[in-house]
Amino acid sequence: MRKDRKPATSSLRKAVTLQTLVRGAKPRDRQQVANRFARLENERARLEREIAIWENCRQMAATKLDKIRNELDSLRPLLNEKPARRAVLRKGRGPRRAPPSLDAPGGALIANRTMQLEY
Repeated sequence: MRKDRKPATSSLRKAVTLQTLVRGAKPRDRQQVANRFARLENERARLEREIAIWENCRQMAATKLDKIRNELDSLRPLLNEKPARRAVLRKGRGPRRAPPSLDAPGGALIANRTMQLEY
């Protein structure tokens, strides 16, 4: 570094304002002490309520997680079983329709029909 440089000006962070003076000042009389004590007491109570709410949410999430783990444990053996040889019949939807035959008139699929266009 060069020695002949001008010293840098101080930043605005070091500037003293009325607000920083008020925050840094110690309370002078009993009323100021009582006000600060009341604010801190309210903040403590608010934080305790917030912690209680978070604990309640954590417990609810833990119970939901336990239910999901139990359900996963009950479904895991079903996945490990061998699949059935026959297809399972559908219930309540009626019999399956046969695929359209290409031999029957009008039975061909629309995609397989040919059509000629003249311009």
